[in-house]
Amino acid sequence: MDALSVLYIALAVAALLLATVASVALLAVRRNVEQLTRRVDESLRQFEMTAEDLRKTNASVREILAGVEQGVSNVTHFTEGIRALRGSMDVATRVLDHAVSPVLVNFAGGLAGVKAAASHILERFGRKEERK
Repeated sequence: MDALSVLYIALAVAALLLATVASVALLAVRRNVEQLTRRVDESLRQFEMTAEDLRKTNASVREILAGVEQGVSNVTHFTEGIRALRGSMDVATRVLDHAVSPVLVNFAGGLAGVKAAASHILERFGRKEERK
């Protein structure tokens, strides 16, 4: 074997070793890339699940806020109704104070007067019959 053949054999062995090392390195890189891909996919799945949970929570919060807004609207409507009723009650109280109360007092006084008069008349007639 001459030196040139030994050189070719050495170069062929070196190329074979280089190809083997490169293929092992590329396989390791491929495994790492596949592992990273799985992890990214799992992270994206987790992100999608979190986003879905947030969407559901957001919908629930919106329903709660709609109920709260309706409750506030009802309270506001009730308060306005009470204010309107208060105005009507003030008017009714004034009418009662200025018109109905004096009429009732006069009516009660009139009834007391009629009772006193009837009592007096009956007493007078009753006395006359006792004298006879």
